[in-house]
Amino acid sequence: MLSQELFVQWSLQYHLFWLRIMKEHAIFIEATMPPPGKSLAQKADAYKQNYDQFLLTTIILSNGMIPRDALESGQYYTQFTEGAEQDAENYTGISTRPDITVKEYDIAPVYGNLTITGSLEQDVIHLNQSVLTLTDSFIQFQSDLLNDRASCRLFTMMYTGDILHVLMEAKRYQMILSALQNRDENAIEDYKIFWTHNMADHAKVMRGQFDPTEAAYFNRANQLAELFDTLSEEETGTNTFPTNQELLISTNEIRDFKANTTDAIMRCKVQSIMLALYTDHLLREANHFIYLMK
Repeated sequence: MLSQELFVQWSLQYHLFWLRIMKEHAIFIEATMPPPGKSLAQKADAYKQNYDQFLLTTIILSNGMIPRDALESGQYYTQFTEGAEQDAENYTGISTRPDITVKEYDIAPVYGNLTITGSLEQDVIHLNQSVLTLTDSFIQFQSDLLNDRASCRLFTMMYTGDILHVLMEAKRYQMILSALQNRDENAIEDYKIFWTHNMADHAKVMRGQFDPTEAAYFNRANQLAELFDTLSEEETGTNTFPTNQELLISTNEIRDFKANTTDAIMRCKVQSIMLALYTDHLLREANHFIYLMK
């Protein structure tokens, strides 16, 4: 059973990562929705605003609670995030709230022994439950979106596979939060298969969104997709399961590719139909996987 200290710390660490991921999923859904899907875009925007509010609450509660290595891992924000948010807002007209990112810069790390008050614990319990309720609803919204897209009742510029991908991430967040609320000490275990598969998905979606003239970027994304497909296949057997070192080396490779792509998009050095916020989002997920392995 999780101690009071780990329950609070793990909950806040996961919220800092996942709340931003969820709000950006809502942004990407809204940004890729054509005019006939206006009502769906508006619903996505409402989810984004709610996740923003919970992220602001988490930032306040996290002060003095998060290990320094977690804060410096690049899983919550990178050197690109604030600028990528501003670019996305300029290009799409969707509010991305870079001011929230700026607030994250000032989160003080835990120092010495962690001291948890009963009041803080209750605040975190309430936050977890509120986020769970919102995420349950967001999962249903994305499930409906996926079904309509897959059955050709809806057109969106998001790939069907990408909608499935964001849905599975929301379900992962839901599972972790439910486990934390039950004080399950295994709440953050069994992550390797999930994130290895995700890295393969990331490479495939990036591959499909580079301009056809960008052969070098396309080919590198394809190589990484094949690499992580192979690793995922190896993870299906106990005798072939890759070591942490193998996964770290491969994830560092795709992390560097995502960072390079984000920088190139922001400097207009590569042509694609991806926002820099999208590739920065994928970069943070790679950093999260690396942090978990370390």
